[in-house]
Amino acid sequence: MGFAKAFFLSLVAFISINFLFVILSSLINNTLDTVFSVLESAPLMILYYLFGSITVVPSESILIMVDFDVDTLISPLGYLLAPLIAAILSGRLGENKGQAIGGWLLTAVISAGAIIIGVFLSGTIESILGGVYGTTSQTTILINVAISLFINFVGFGFFALLVSKTEYY
Repeated sequence: MGFAKAFFLSLVAFISINFLFVILSSLINNTLDTVFSVLESAPLMILYYLFGSITVVPSESILIMVDFDVDTLISPLGYLLAPLIAAILSGRLGENKGQAIGGWLLTAVISAGAIIIGVFLSGTIESILGGVYGTTSQTTILINVAISLFINFVGFGFFALLVSKTEYY
């Protein structure tokens, strides 16, 4: 029961915080109508809006935040906070360290899987990630998503283990 609780609440937190920061960023930049028009023309972009933060390595988010103003600060902040809060929730709700890290791992893998499905089915997601990674090849995009998944899993998985209830002495 602890694994399911850790996983589901971690996934719900990850999705909700991602969507919240997409909406906040759009409201601050006054581009909320653009978000909904993109969703109208390319409905699979909802996958990128809900799971997109798994495609960004945390160091890239920090570099983006340093270089820009307040209006562009919100989106990279969401890219950092969504996996961090999801990993911490998974760590606190798992009954042992294995369930804590497993809940975060499954959340990260499902998020990356949704993005990979979006790359195959939507040219819009493929072009956005192609611009992020500087390539047009689907294979290179998939490799970069896998690398981002691994880095996010290891980096934020540390926090899941850190706040886990079980302590070994």
